[in-house]
Amino acid sequence: MRKKKIQNSVKKQFKEISEIAGYLWERGWAERNAGNLSVNLTGIYYIDVTKMEKFSVNPLNKTYNNLKNNFLLVSSAGSRMREIPGEPHKYILGLYISGSGRHYKYFGLNKNGKISDNTFDKQPTSEILTHIAYHNLLKKTGSKFRAILHSHPTEIIALTHIKEFTKAKKLNELLFKMHPEVKLFIPEGAGLVPFMDSGSETIATATLKLADKHRIIIWEKHGCFAAEETLSGAFELMDILTKSAKIFFLANNFS
Repeated sequence: MRKKKIQNSVKKQFKEISEIAGYLWERGWAERNAGNLSVNLTGIYYIDVTKMEKFSVNPLNKTYNNLKNNFLLVSSAGSRMREIPGEPHKYILGLYISGSGRHYKYFGLNKNGKISDNTFDKQPTSEILTHIAYHNLLKKTGSKFRAILHSHPTEIIALTHIKEFTKAKKLNELLFKMHPEVKLFIPEGAGLVPFMDSGSETIATATLKLADKHRIIIWEKHGCFAAEETLSGAFELMDILTKSAKIFFLANNFS
């Protein structure tokens, strides 16, 4: 029974990952290898730790006490969202945080969700530090959120190229005003991180400072980072905000 649960949990995630990856590509939010995602399956996927011995150890920048012995699904560096649907196991890897919280190991999974015997020649997404730090915070606060999604919604990026909207208060005022659904479904508004290099510990730290108050955080001139119980939920947060920004640009074209 447990074996079936293990396989179904990963296969179920593969199905949702394929669906969301397709949406990101169709909307133009994932050019080339843009966008990344992760899902914490700890307690759902019961991993055999003895199989971890053959994988290389990768040091982390700090100790993540709340992620000890946790298992994540993570998109690989260089993967294209347009290629993920239908064959997610080729682009999504398993990532195991050690019992010390100081190291991680990553490995391939086959289409049935089992640890693959084949060599997985890809590495975790370049935003892996932000994903790990965010999941650590979610566990620390007892959050139900397990899924994190990053993408490049065109209208949101365009909006943060306008100086007036590089301030969180002004940006949220506009998003609330343009589309009432934003206030309804994202009453706390969006967090805003000033422009900085992606993939760095600096942007991870800046994102975490906003994560306790915001489910979706906008990276100036870069895109969005959202956390929810499911990837579908995280996508919906981006979808609502992006529609509001799109309405703003459409309205200005007719004014």
